[in-house]
Amino acid sequence: MSAPAVLSLTPLPESVDRPVLPKVPEISARLVESDNSEDDSVSDAETSSPPSTAGSDSGLSDKHLSAVRKKLAKGIEGISTPGNEELEPSYPTAPQDDTKPAEVNKPVEDVVVAYDGKKPPTPRTVADICEDIVRVLARYRLVHQNDTSRKWGAKAKFLAQVERYVVRGEAVSMSLPAFPFRSPNKVTKVLGALPGKGEEVALSHLEGLCLAIRDVYEPGANIYIVSDGLMYNDILGVSDLEVWQYGQALRQMAKDNGCDHVQFLRLVNLLGGERSDEPINEEEYLKAAPLFRNELLTRYLPEGFDADTHIAKDADTTLTYRGYIKFLETDLANQGEGETKAQLKKRYEATAKMMIVRGKAFATSIAQNLADHIRLSIHASTEKNKLSMAIVPQLGRSSTPWHAALVRAVDGSITMSHAASVPALTHELIFDREGRPSYFRERSDLFNWPGMDVEFNYIYPTGIVISPRDPNTRYSFHNVHMRKVRALSEACSPVILRGFTDTTDQHIFEAKAYDAGTVQPWTFGIRQSVKDAMNPDPKASTVTSTEAMPMHYDGFFFLKKEIVNGVEKTVSKVPRFQYFTAITPSPPGDGMTLFASSQLFFQHLPAPYTLADFAPLKWSCKHSSNWNNHMTDLPLVIPHPTNKKPCLRWHEPWYQWQTQFSTNEIRISNGGQEYKELIREMLYDRRVCLYFNFEKGDILVADNVSMMHTRTAFTPGTGRELWRIHFN
Repeated sequence: MSAPAVLSLTPLPESVDRPVLPKVPEISARLVESDNSEDDSVSDAETSSPPSTAGSDSGLSDKHLSAVRKKLAKGIEGISTPGNEELEPSYPTAPQDDTKPAEVNKPVEDVVVAYDGKKPPTPRTVADICEDIVRVLARYRLVHQNDTSRKWGAKAKFLAQVERYVVRGEAVSMSLPAFPFRSPNKVTKVLGALPGKGEEVALSHLEGLCLAIRDVYEPGANIYIVSDGLMYNDILGVSDLEVWQYGQALRQMAKDNGCDHVQFLRLVNLLGGERSDEPINEEEYLKAAPLFRNELLTRYLPEGFDADTHIAKDADTTLTYRGYIKFLETDLANQGEGETKAQLKKRYEATAKMMIVRGKAFATSIAQNLADHIRLSIHASTEKNKLSMAIVPQLGRSSTPWHAALVRAVDGSITMSHAASVPALTHELIFDREGRPSYFRERSDLFNWPGMDVEFNYIYPTGIVISPRDPNTRYSFHNVHMRKVRALSEACSPVILRGFTDTTDQHIFEAKAYDAGTVQPWTFGIRQSVKDAMNPDPKASTVTSTEAMPMHYDGFFFLKKEIVNGVEKTVSKVPRFQYFTAITPSPPGDGMTLFASSQLFFQHLPAPYTLADFAPLKWSCKHSSNWNNHMTDLPLVIPHPTNKKPCLRWHEPWYQWQTQFSTNEIRISNGGQEYKELIREMLYDRRVCLYFNFEKGDILVADNVSMMHTRTAFTPGTGRELWRIHFN
């Protein structure tokens, strides 16, 4: 490989105005992989993988870990927060997983040299950019914590593949065999034949991966979904028409949800130049489908391939075969009436062997036609040539939206379950605007708004949009039950009210703040107009400028004196909630407001990190402002005052080269400084952070304890203006 050229790229051109960070030397970890089948060519087989945790190469020094473990052995004690709320002193640690080794060693074969940020970053090389891209990919991996013996075999291959795109300045191409059709079992497994909320979340998750790559590499990435529906539908009793309708609805869903970097391929795209014209309507598709299926088998099935031989001699094929049989027992459960158990077993085995044959041909066609693509997979694998990922960011066993129904808890967390197993006593079935069943939602009185027919739409990755079910109906914001909005924001922030009237009426806006809680005034009063004050004075606030801001929580620098253990101490007067209305929003993609969820931060921590590593840590902030108050011994993790869940407390380091206003220097007081870079990465992670554009008249309420937030820079002269009030 020749010496890489030096490029100077702006990694966040469209959505985020964070400064370009240089390559941070890789933090190594024992990345754990599965023994499951390498041959995952059939996308509609269910997986039985452990809970999904995205991993990346990361680790800490043995010395620091030893200190952490000593503290953890004594328990996590005295976790508290600065502010005007009295919080519980501690919360229980996460339950231990008995399947994990008692001691998780975080290897240190790569020396960690954390970038301190005090000077502008130097231009990155091609090699640096490739490492950054693959580092993003690593965060989306399925990681199996009970196996620490193997590393990510595909990493070197991916680096070489990515380099070919980077040197040409092209978007990275990834391919994912997936989204074939809904399970044939519409009785107990799935909610109908068309895509629902599960597919919507999956598409948003894939779009987020592409945008995460764009955050570190300007040309970004595209994911090409290669539907394998026509390869298996006739075997499973699903019509070609159903495959067509599912695929068309999925394409429309991607368009409606702004998934611009998710593209779709059909079998015809894998058949070469002479068949490059894709069918454009239902009639042509149905006429050509059997021909495409047969031609792909004829062209790409290796000569002499024998399924029985491969099942008997190849461990990966054996595992795949057994997986097929397992899911066929539920997929075909309604097709074997009158058959004995022995007859059903024989039929499942024959069907699974047919799928092995077709899967081999399909995998070969992808390997030959999409050889330059980064290969993604929905199945756990040894990952020698691909990246295994959960297509839906879910808790519990990983499943796909075409084999299960999506289930939402009030707090937004997702599980996937067979539809018939979701208890009606605790969950209600939610329908889309076309009247089709879409997903299950945990029952709660918070969704009961008397006198208003509204819908609650959970957005990716966090937050709820509440709007009139009928777009032509206009309810006054004056009549909204703010205590329910407050409670929902504690569960899943931010909560956005959209499509209501009177939201920019100053009297109503201020009155509703008092309905929500106790208003916390500032030196300027209760309401601040957040807009460009066009004040270049370095002592002015970044809030009233057009600059990007560091990730933070409000009230950190609103200080008061308190007596703590007989000693006077300066503490932050932190409000519980933020409350906004959008008077004049920025154009799309400009002046975005970012909200990072503590719940998702800890859920997606890269292996082998856990909450237990973060809970004992403390940090300090040295600020350049003229009041000369420096904060020390601040807890990194505190319990939420209501639900007791762990919440991250942090202020992103911000240096003079990044701003013309006040700066701050952050240090971890009792741990390695490499935590700062890990925290920064995770707070801006697309699985953790909502990149939000206000629309005119939007009301937004966010929990200022469970959420961190920031704002990207916006164009001067756009008139962007928000009103903000804090309440407790």
